[in-house]
Amino acid sequence: MNKLKKITYLLMLMSAFMQTGCTDGFEEKNTNPESLPIVDPEELLYTAEVQMLTSGHCWNAIYASKYRWMQYGSGIWGYALTNFTYFGNAIGDVIYGEYINMGSYVTHMRYLADNHEKSDSYSDLKQIGRILLIAKGIQASDLFGSLVYSQGWLAREGKVDDDSMTPEFETQEQLAGVWDAQLKECIENLKKSNSSQVSLKGYDRAYNGDMLKWIKAANGIRLRLASRLLKRKPEMARSIASEVLASSNSANIFSSNDDSFILWFDNLYTNIHSGDWHSIKDMEIATYAVMDYLNRNEDPRKRMYFIKNNLTPENVAAFNAEQTDPARLIPEDYTLWEGSSVSRDTYLTDRRRLQYFLGSGSSRIDMRPANMPQVRLWKGNDTDGNGANWAPVMTYPDFCFLAAEFVLSEGISSGKSAQQWYEDGVRASLDQWNTIGKYCDITNYEAMTEEEIAVFLAKPDIRWDGSKALEQIYAQSYIEHYKNVDEMYALWKRTNYPNWDNSGIIKFERPVIDGRKQEIPRRVKFSYPNDGVHNYDNLKKRLDDMLKDPQFGGDLNDEFGRLWWDSE
Repeated sequence: MNKLKKITYLLMLMSAFMQTGCTDGFEEKNTNPESLPIVDPEELLYTAEVQMLTSGHCWNAIYASKYRWMQYGSGIWGYALTNFTYFGNAIGDVIYGEYINMGSYVTHMRYLADNHEKSDSYSDLKQIGRILLIAKGIQASDLFGSLVYSQGWLAREGKVDDDSMTPEFETQEQLAGVWDAQLKECIENLKKSNSSQVSLKGYDRAYNGDMLKWIKAANGIRLRLASRLLKRKPEMARSIASEVLASSNSANIFSSNDDSFILWFDNLYTNIHSGDWHSIKDMEIATYAVMDYLNRNEDPRKRMYFIKNNLTPENVAAFNAEQTDPARLIPEDYTLWEGSSVSRDTYLTDRRRLQYFLGSGSSRIDMRPANMPQVRLWKGNDTDGNGANWAPVMTYPDFCFLAAEFVLSEGISSGKSAQQWYEDGVRASLDQWNTIGKYCDITNYEAMTEEEIAVFLAKPDIRWDGSKALEQIYAQSYIEHYKNVDEMYALWKRTNYPNWDNSGIIKFERPVIDGRKQEIPRRVKFSYPNDGVHNYDNLKKRLDDMLKDPQFGGDLNDEFGRLWWDSE
């Protein structure tokens, strides 16, 4: 059986076990030794990578929530338009479920590797699995705080004693220490990689078996972890950043877009892993906040993110000529690039979000002013497209902007200045989105030209300005994270950028529903487990311990309370 057929068969076989419930899913994966088949260890790598971004994650945790909270898009349907905050447990549960599943596959993969007749040839694979799981763990912890990690999934290692079946939760502070130590260990082990290791080509969707790039990815995730610690453990954060960004370590960190930690999938990925990948085009339109920035700065990434509307002068004139009601006339100053309000109370008066049609029947033209997202960034073969699919974990531009922040704000010594990191990140982001637009076969793809890039880079909000450099770094992080919305949400919680009070380069609109100003949630809503559920004592202790932090909020159900590393 060839690799592709074996992977497809494995995915079908495992689909019955892929649960997303926060407790039931974990209990099944952690306590049932027979819930996974016996396969070659490397065959589980692809299955683990798939858990980084699923269709349920996109629908619930991005399209219906964080994409709107971060004002990349304004909702047009998909849950009631009066829902803005943490309106459903699925927002968090899908990410928790992915973390559970990935941990199960990674742990079982490690167990099979350790017990393989050629166990020594699987060291690289085990390091990769751990790096993946830690990256996913950071994402899950951003919403859930304390997690089971060190004692998790022990049944996947053949351990079924009572202690193994009742794992303890580790706090974010504990996890930070464990994860950083393990990432450093992974790096040192990967430096010893040799030709005796099992080939991961075809299974490894990030780097196709290039271990130097996995070393760089591990260092990138260390820097991400350091960013989470800046408010609670600044010395530890600075120590990690100093090690990662040291000039002596320059060969082991991201240096170009080729190093970006992205999982690259083929054209059929969203068919095999089905779901509502396409729904972003049905649920969202561009916002004032993002479109104002893109238009004002002539940012050429605009057409990579959104589809040009149909408001040509000819179409507008033809449409207006058909109207008998003056209230339906499309203003002539509307352009091909328009944003819309995120505030439900202005929906009925915001003409940019209303849908109009020129003509009738199958040939009618959609004249809605507000631009639709480029759906093929999420589903490459949508509407008969020929594009492929991708899941960003940490891009090179993302790394550059984090490095720029640490050098600028924390005085970390590096081989580059903050300005150099920033400028490298901006240019790399343009180049990478150029590549991604083509890779995904986005609608009406048109490569950015050097002329328009030069115009953009010379804009006052883009050209390095020491008086507002930190805001420039955050603003470009925001634009870069257009698909990696979970990471942007974490950055917003950490920096309060953008906001609706005092940010300038990108400014949020204040959402209002039925006259009430809305706030953005900061964590999931928790509730105590029912008596008698599996692992009750540890589940309850986890919540009792988090409640001791005054910033957590006095109510488990308080979605605006703060988790440990989301400190004021």
